[in-house]
Amino acid sequence: MSKSINSDMLIAYSQCPRKAFLLLCTKHKGTKHDYIKILDHKAQENQQQFISELNQRSSDVQPYSVANLESDADFLTDATLQTEGLKATCGILTKVSGRSSLGNYHYEPTIFVGTHKISAEQKLELFFVGHILGLIQNKPPMKGEIIGADGKSHRVKLQNSDKTLVLLLEELQEWAASPSVESPTIILNKHCPTCQFRNICRDQAEKEDNLSLLDRVTPKIIRKYEKKGIFTVKQLSYLYKPRRRKKRARNPAPVTHKLELQALAIRTEKIYLQELPDISRQPIEIFLDIEGIPDQKAFYLIGLLLCKEDSCTYHSFWADTLQDEGKIWQQFLEIVNQYPDVPIYHYGSYEPRALAQLSRRYESDGEALKARLVNVNTYIYGRVYFPVYSNRLKEIGEFIGASWTAKDASGLQSLVWRHRWDETQNTEYQHILLTYNEDDCKALMLLTNELTRIKNSADILSDIDFADQPKHQATDVGEEVHSQFGTILKFAHTNYDKKRISFSQINKQHKTEKGLDNKKAQKKRKKPKPTKIVHIPQREFCRRCENQKLQPSKRISKRVIIDLVLTKNGIRKTITQYVGVQGYCPKCYRYSIPLEMTTFYKTKLYGHGFKAWIVYYRVALRLSYGSIAEILAEQFNERTINSSIPNFINDLACYYKPTETIIMQRLLESPFIHADETPISIQGNQQYVWVFTDGKHVIFKLSETRETDIVHKFLSNYTGILISDFYPGYDSMECKQQKCWVHLIRDLNDDLWAAPFDTEFELFVLAVRNLIIPIMEAVQKYGLKKRNLNKFRKQVDKFYSNLIIEKRYRSELVLKYQKRFIRYRENLFTFLEYDGIPWHNNSAETAIRHLAIQRKISGTFFESRTRDYLRLLGIRQTCRFQSVSFFKFLFSGEKDLDNFKVTKSRAIKQKQLF
Repeated sequence: MSKSINSDMLIAYSQCPRKAFLLLCTKHKGTKHDYIKILDHKAQENQQQFISELNQRSSDVQPYSVANLESDADFLTDATLQTEGLKATCGILTKVSGRSSLGNYHYEPTIFVGTHKISAEQKLELFFVGHILGLIQNKPPMKGEIIGADGKSHRVKLQNSDKTLVLLLEELQEWAASPSVESPTIILNKHCPTCQFRNICRDQAEKEDNLSLLDRVTPKIIRKYEKKGIFTVKQLSYLYKPRRRKKRARNPAPVTHKLELQALAIRTEKIYLQELPDISRQPIEIFLDIEGIPDQKAFYLIGLLLCKEDSCTYHSFWADTLQDEGKIWQQFLEIVNQYPDVPIYHYGSYEPRALAQLSRRYESDGEALKARLVNVNTYIYGRVYFPVYSNRLKEIGEFIGASWTAKDASGLQSLVWRHRWDETQNTEYQHILLTYNEDDCKALMLLTNELTRIKNSADILSDIDFADQPKHQATDVGEEVHSQFGTILKFAHTNYDKKRISFSQINKQHKTEKGLDNKKAQKKRKKPKPTKIVHIPQREFCRRCENQKLQPSKRISKRVIIDLVLTKNGIRKTITQYVGVQGYCPKCYRYSIPLEMTTFYKTKLYGHGFKAWIVYYRVALRLSYGSIAEILAEQFNERTINSSIPNFINDLACYYKPTETIIMQRLLESPFIHADETPISIQGNQQYVWVFTDGKHVIFKLSETRETDIVHKFLSNYTGILISDFYPGYDSMECKQQKCWVHLIRDLNDDLWAAPFDTEFELFVLAVRNLIIPIMEAVQKYGLKKRNLNKFRKQVDKFYSNLIIEKRYRSELVLKYQKRFIRYRENLFTFLEYDGIPWHNNSAETAIRHLAIQRKISGTFFESRTRDYLRLLGIRQTCRFQSVSFFKFLFSGEKDLDNFKVTKSRAIKQKQLF
């Protein structure tokens, strides 16, 4: 005989399958938490009061029964609905017009709850009641009501609620029909504190050393670790591997909580540090803790621990009723305003939210108060790992020696104590709450002191270790040996002939003298002899005095330019000296250099061809600065320092800025644009490079984050089609889009390899294959033509109606892809409606691959140099996509790629550029 499934079991399954299993398949009923009992009692009182008022307003209120259900009563109360193994209770059924099996009317449900705020679980209960009611009257109700503890009615639409219920009910119905069911694994979660089986599951989890003991561990994370053979916290602790931080990181990425390191701290019973807690202390400090009723957004107790030097004074502000909230707020402000510069320490986000709400509610200066708040949790999260399962104040506090007077002290239990105070006005509960609040303040102070101790003494404390650089323990003799051995190892990596190492001290004088010798050698460097002299005519008119002719003078201007020019069979180095007479103005008494020589600035030594050669070797061939300098010295006898090469690249990046503008204009005229992004390290700080291309023109852009502001700016007025991967940032673009099928197929293929025995997912992938293969065959045969592809629209609509929209799945993988197909329905098949629109994003990936290889070689970049490099790389990739020689384009001096043509008649002719 199958068992009945009630709303408690359904809600339990949505929170934790094991809880639903214990309720449905075992005799264990557990012990309800006092808070849940209070909510149930409030719900009953709420229902009774509402029905009493309803009896006064209406004369046709009947208790629920099958006979009364068919008797056309306006209201039915205390209904117990049962059918097809499902059972639920409902406070009131309200008659509404509409055809059903009962007649020309049907009923809508109303349930009562003991909270002011309506939760997802309470809506699920109403869905369940509406589902059963629909089965009974053969007419699903359109709406339902939830009456809160404050008497307010919350209308809820019940349309399409069956989709939510079916997935939950299928498993429960299988359990109810089966005589023997295997118990689901234990996964502790946020619902455990209110669960009646909390102690049973917690004890079992500790016995198993279950991964869910760790805070922030979800079922998805557990499955990920189980695939690696990790099933316990102890096993997880061995996964942690110290990693050195990048030295060049100016703005290091925000720290994240590492579960492996938390597990390691528990196994070794040590405190591990990712970063030292940089917490500052003051002579006078305030430690804050606030107690409230979140469901009502009300606050009844504000506690302060005021510490001066070696003494601490506790101040409490208590509200007998919620109407006294404003009074205790003013009392609190009077105390804290006496110490305007004193920091206010708190733990977590509850206190800042509470203070912000109170400031708005009573029109106080919340910004000044907010500036004084110090969240102690921010110095712990991701930085300090105590050997506990979570970063809750209670757990860390107990580890460092804090204690609470009440054995069952917790935020949830404080709601129980407050409720009992409201009911009985018994001062015992007030005293318990005040003591609990004071204990919290003291625990916070103790934790702050502990963080200060860690900051000041982490190097010498044996119970503290550094996560990425574990301490090495050694005796005094061992320290001496380690130091000497380290010197020997350093000596082995040094060129002994050029730089001797002294084991006692380094001869600084030797270094200084050597540096001076190098400077003298640089000054003695001979000026290059010109191979060609070019005479430039004198300037005709004065640049300051209008129409004033210049007179010849004896002053001569000279400039020497070293350049590389293309010949028929290679490259030739030229050294050209430009000579011109300076003109003298008899009116302003000034000398002027020849007009053509104004393009030579005094420090200029190398010409356009020389810089073009460097850019080609750096951008196209990916050579390092050191390698380029070495080739220049070996092949052209030109010795340059590595730091001067970025300046040459910058010169050409500025020169080709108009070229980038032209490419951008051509790109925005294209009917489609591919977009992609990739991370890049800028001095240790992760930024992103974006690529935009139409298969012929390429533009690169650099942004500090992965936010798509740069995409919106670049494509602000674009009316074509954007082709991209499935990064959600692209979804906000207003233009039409085509999502990359290569990414989708790759994901499907990888997941199928990872889950080969997921039959439901395998069938789903087969259906996708049967849809896309005929389309790809048509593309291969006819090309991207609308007239040949638009006919597949019917197959797409059929695929969605049969397998996506109405289909219900149980496999997590299928559910994931079902959501993706629904979300991107139009964007996946845009290429069927237009001519020549690619169905993949390969052009963007091809364009950005060169940068990905350079990223592996360089490791990290400088931001200013990167922008120059990306501009030139965009030109290089544009040349590549158009089958144009990037090398010859650079030497030609042309700025418009569309006008550049290399012909035999003009093959290697080069302009002299300055």
